Amino acid sequence: MSSIDEVRDKIDIVDLISSSGVQLRKAGRSFLGFCPFHPNTRTPAFHVYPESQSFYCFGCHASGTAFDFVMRKQGVDFREALEQLALRAGVQLKERSEDDRQVDQQRTRLLECNAAAAHYFRQALLRAPQADAARAYVEKRGLNAETAEAFQLGYSLDDWSHLLSYLSDRRGFDPEEIEATGLAIRSENRGYYDRFRGRLMFPIRNARGEIVGFGGRALGDGQPKYLNTPETLLFKKGELLYGLDLARDTIRSEDRTVVVEGYVDVITAHQHGFRNVVAPLGTALTKAHIALLKRLSHNVYLALDADAAGQRATLRGLAVLRESVAQGDDDTRLVTTAQGAVRMESDVSLRIIRMPPGLDPDDVIRAEPERWRTLVAEAAPVMDFYIEMHTAGRDLKQPAEQRDALDKLLPLLGELDGTQQRVYIARVEQVIGIRAELILDLLKGGTRAGNAVNRSQAANARPTRLGPPRATATTVASGGGPSTREDHLLALAIRYPAVAPLVEQGLQQGLEAFPLVKDLLGFDLFRLFDRPDNQAVWRAWQQLAPELRPMGDNLLEWANSLDEALHERARYLIGLAPPRSEEYRYRQEAEKCARQIRIDQVRSWQRRLPQSIAAAENDEERQSGFVLLAELQGYYTALSTPRRSSTYSDLRDTLGKE
Repeated sequence: MSSIDEVRDKIDIVDLISSSGVQLRKAGRSFLGFCPFHPNTRTPAFHVYPESQSFYCFGCHASGTAFDFVMRKQGVDFREALEQLALRAGVQLKERSEDDRQVDQQRTRLLECNAAAAHYFRQALLRAPQADAARAYVEKRGLNAETAEAFQLGYSLDDWSHLLSYLSDRRGFDPEEIEATGLAIRSENRGYYDRFRGRLMFPIRNARGEIVGFGGRALGDGQPKYLNTPETLLFKKGELLYGLDLARDTIRSEDRTVVVEGYVDVITAHQHGFRNVVAPLGTALTKAHIALLKRLSHNVYLALDADAAGQRATLRGLAVLRESVAQGDDDTRLVTTAQGAVRMESDVSLRIIRMPPGLDPDDVIRAEPERWRTLVAEAAPVMDFYIEMHTAGRDLKQPAEQRDALDKLLPLLGELDGTQQRVYIARVEQVIGIRAELILDLLKGGTRAGNAVNRSQAANARPTRLGPPRATATTVASGGGPSTREDHLLALAIRYPAVAPLVEQGLQQGLEAFPLVKDLLGFDLFRLFDRPDNQAVWRAWQQLAPELRPMGDNLLEWANSLDEALHERARYLIGLAPPRSEEYRYRQEAEKCARQIRIDQVRSWQRRLPQSIAAAENDEERQSGFVLLAELQGYYTALSTPRRSSTYSDLRDTLGKE
């Protein structure tokens, strides 16, 4: 038996999770509690299953074994989780080699040296007369004493050997050790000398809070403006995120990470209560950054400068994510739930925070904290950012410009699945003016971009429309696009209170014979909405107590009361579903919309699941995948049968004729 298997067998997941602070109570064959990975204080959604030694949250869909729980809760990698659980279980892991032990000893020594240097820098900032400019800079940026202490801000004296002397003479570190931390540089002519001189110092800590390096900002005209520790045993710039040690708990609880550019952006955000903010160290996001973030949150928001350089940095970071997906770096993986179901989980949902021109997050947060909150709430899905980037400044009436924009967007559209892809094909049709069916033909390899532009013009494609597409009951009934169905269903649910419970009842009844699909897709109305703005409108509606939900003419008043980012969308939706006297008809329309959206969702999973099965690590995962695939086919067949299928009850039967 391997050490991993021994640890797995000896750990009781119920005891482990309970000891972490999650209160669990017995509920049948499982234990139930509030989820530690997302805001969940009303209805317990977190299930722990002793028989399979696994957990699953029906709210945020976090799932896995004891190892997964520790990795997600502590933000550590598998090796660290294994070591923690082995210690808890009393299992002796394989003894480390002599080389490994020497590296561990060196690592400990370098950490101690960095900690001593951080103390030295901190005291210099607080007391040294030479640090007046640094103290003035901290005050100018609005950073208070408590914040400066939390981030251990310091100052390096403008001297060639003051730190070196302190660390060697007073703290007992060898010059070679100081050089190994990156704090000193060795010269053939001058011996060792301090790397950081006359700079405001930012200690850089890893996720565990250990100081692994430093960043130094020049206070005058010195170059470079920012200077970081070089690559060392401890300091790997592409694997570190500034502020993560302080942000980790908030990121987990909010399930959201905001990535900014600079040290001061992070510090200011934390000082004002936005404690889910981190920053890379002067680089674009790397695969290591993404792996680090995925252990804490499924939602990543990029808030980079609005200038061209910031947008290029955003594109570079997004390219890393796309490459990670293309190479199968666990971005989409099979997850076995406690019931044996297999679902596919996309680990990162990306949004772009559009910063006002000329302003950094630090500027916005200091001046208007609520404006920052609004910018985050209004962050655009990444595909919207791509469309804006690749069409801005183009004359899209010109075929060459249409063709060039489409060439850049096609690979991105090809990475989307099912309903989401069709939504964005419709969006590209509106912006560029090329018909959706021709774009779909391109994605299937049926034609070339240039030909698509020509065919679209020949067919008198409608001009670019920047507003939402018009949707009517007739277009829905005749098979309108998924976005039209989604909009119309949401409009009906807001206009007519009976729609949501009846659609959900129909979905639930239809899923009774398909428990794995039920676990995968759910039956609440929210799971039918793909557009983020539609999801936001529906959440705002659900937050109202049923007895306080407006009706009739009062709906527009409610729409106008929403955030500016949503009220236009809500007004548009209300206009899609005018009041009617024929109650039966709107119920029938809602059922038709819901059925077709669900069919599209099933088709999407039928396309994606075989790839995940092929990449499964063991026979158990593969078998679970095949079982789910078979159940999806059964559900799809049932959905596609005539209306009176018992799988998705006709709402006329559920409701009775009026």
